[in-house]
Amino acid sequence: SQHREAADEEHSDFMSGQESQSTDEDFEMRIRVVVRKRPMSKREAAQSGDVDVIHPLDFDDHGRVLVYQPKTKLDLTKEVEVAKFAFDNVYDETSNNLDIYNTSVKHLIPGVFHGKWASVFAYGQTGSGKTFTMMGSGLTGKNAGNQAENLSDSNLGLYFLAAQDVFHLAEDPQYDDISINCSLFEIYGGKLLDLLNKRNPIRCLEDSRGKVCFPGLSEHPVSDPMELMDIIEAGSLNRSTGQTQANADSSRSHAVLQLSLRKNTARSRRNTECGRLTFIDLAGSERGADTANTCRTTRMEGAEINKSLLALKEVIRALATGDSMKRIPFRGSKLTQVLKEGFVGKNSRTVMVTCVAPNMLNCDHTLNTLRYADRVKERDPETGKLSAAVAANSTIKMDKSLMKPPKLPPRPLTAPATSFRIDRDDSSEEEEAPPPPSPTFESDESASFDIIEDSDSITLTHSP
Repeated sequence: SQHREAADEEHSDFMSGQESQSTDEDFEMRIRVVVRKRPMSKREAAQSGDVDVIHPLDFDDHGRVLVYQPKTKLDLTKEVEVAKFAFDNVYDETSNNLDIYNTSVKHLIPGVFHGKWASVFAYGQTGSGKTFTMMGSGLTGKNAGNQAENLSDSNLGLYFLAAQDVFHLAEDPQYDDISINCSLFEIYGGKLLDLLNKRNPIRCLEDSRGKVCFPGLSEHPVSDPMELMDIIEAGSLNRSTGQTQANADSSRSHAVLQLSLRKNTARSRRNTECGRLTFIDLAGSERGADTANTCRTTRMEGAEINKSLLALKEVIRALATGDSMKRIPFRGSKLTQVLKEGFVGKNSRTVMVTCVAPNMLNCDHTLNTLRYADRVKERDPETGKLSAAVAANSTIKMDKSLMKPPKLPPRPLTAPATSFRIDRDDSSEEEEAPPPPSPTFESDESASFDIIEDSDSITLTHSP
């Protein structure tokens, strides 16, 4: 408690002496690493000697995490060692999924409609709250008996919150030619299985242009967030799960949800993919000592999970450091091969949500998780500053036109999904909201309409 009080006092003195530092609005992060601390469970709080050892501190342009680790010296005297880390954002136990989405994920949605590939994934030990963060409280905790019945904005997952904004933007008339499809598959034991098609095996291949393809993967058209959540819930029932000492609903595979935006263009082939939003619920990292008393299958699952997570860390670190690593090891595992297209190029954006447990018994796991996240994007733990190589390769000049909120005209209830287009002979350059179609028009002997039909729409042109 003394270390915590001293850190709080130092933090308040620093914040009171510093003016509000706003981040550079001309640049955005290519790779963002955030840390979420979950609250202590009732079982952890009831155990004697188990206390909260994680202390997140939020600064203006970054966040810091202090870990109070108990140590015993050689002379058997006890002490508390403070391990310091710095990240882009930190969230304490009072933060909910909506807070994380608004500050770290929401800005990715407009870019997806303009040719960007965005990836969001959660990492952490088993039982640290990854599935709760990604899917919400309604799709986790069934075996543990703490599955939520009512869904509010605070406990909805990042899946649903992002889907709300995606379909809201899709209502803009300029995106009428874009269709949204979803796919859900898992990576289990080095194999890819389609969760929406009876767990049929699929393949991950690259074509001659280096584009990642998934032969055999089924895509399902979606039109609203609730329909997407129904599909996700149906696919989650087919996911590989198991019971461990830390979690009764432990995910034994990596679940990958893809929202593909496709556009029908006249010059190129139809259904060309113009953007993709990918959410990855990673399986929990495990230590070999924690699975020593389990069956061989569980140990093999843990080894395969840790292998893929290590390969993912090396890939993201290579991207963050830029020229310091010439070769990016995408072939290290199936997970990195699947996510390759979302990581390479200037149009890729990545958010890593690191989930940690607060109690002292999981202190070793938490330190390993925080070191993993710190290696992805290293910051000075004392000042929070990025190294020169990481700062140069993890920030990209922002396209401010994407940050403007779209003008969504009120759509009447009688209007179909694709609005009619009416051209008028006026000199105003400002676009007006498309009126609802009507099968009849008021009679006017002095006016006539020319009807032009094509495959996509009907144009009514007023001729004097």
